[in-house]
Amino acid sequence: MGIVVRFSDFDNYFNDLISKGVKAEGTILDANIIVTLSYSPKKFHTRLNDFIDKKILSRGIKLFTTVNTTQEYLEFYRRLLLTEALRTSISPDSKIKLPINKRSVIRLFSGNLETREKTQGADPIFSDGDIKKIRKVFCSSGPVGMKLWKAICEEFLVKQLHVEYKVLQKLDVNYLSTYKDDVKEFFKRKITWEEAIDLCTDMGIGFSDAMILNALEATDLPFAISMDTDMAYAVMGNPNLKDVFMPDEIVEKVM
Repeated sequence: MGIVVRFSDFDNYFNDLISKGVKAEGTILDANIIVTLSYSPKKFHTRLNDFIDKKILSRGIKLFTTVNTTQEYLEFYRRLLLTEALRTSISPDSKIKLPINKRSVIRLFSGNLETREKTQGADPIFSDGDIKKIRKVFCSSGPVGMKLWKAICEEFLVKQLHVEYKVLQKLDVNYLSTYKDDVKEFFKRKITWEEAIDLCTDMGIGFSDAMILNALEATDLPFAISMDTDMAYAVMGNPNLKDVFMPDEIVEKVM
């Protein structure tokens, strides 16, 4: 084990697993996978949905995520919803009427974002740093500014973020935890921080990726699905790890 596999090679890979008597009852999805499944503007949205439907779910393979990937998914939508909220709040027909200085700072960051979209192909989403700087302008004007910021959150974020969490559940993605009775059977051992640190320091990958790989190694699940090159390099650099599936184009870049 320990290989990076193209989506197009899944049939041969799966048949090989079966011939060896290896069960493929589930797989772990990286955060970028569940975001791409739910967010249609993403580049691989259609192909990824086809892959999951025709290759994974059609074979009865369950989809799992970890607490880290769920957090990253919700963080993506927090920023997306706040970006849309802030851009909407400066439109003439906005329910929330903002002072000139508040509208000006939002327009400034919105213009910078449009430039990144055009020149770098960035998602139409403010960075966390952008949001913090905009919020600071609101909150620095005291209770009135803070009330305005809270009004934006209440109008555009509260209900919608709960909706996005339910979308994750509708994707039939299950939370993988040793504390859940219905998934305990998949675990061979406990997940520890020490093992995650070992995976992180092996190739210097981020802890979110290390935790996914650590969870994968702690279970009987044979592979993960990702679009993160960190995951690819971690597996390529450590033949003791399990396999990871990625879109063909991404595999070509790292090979």
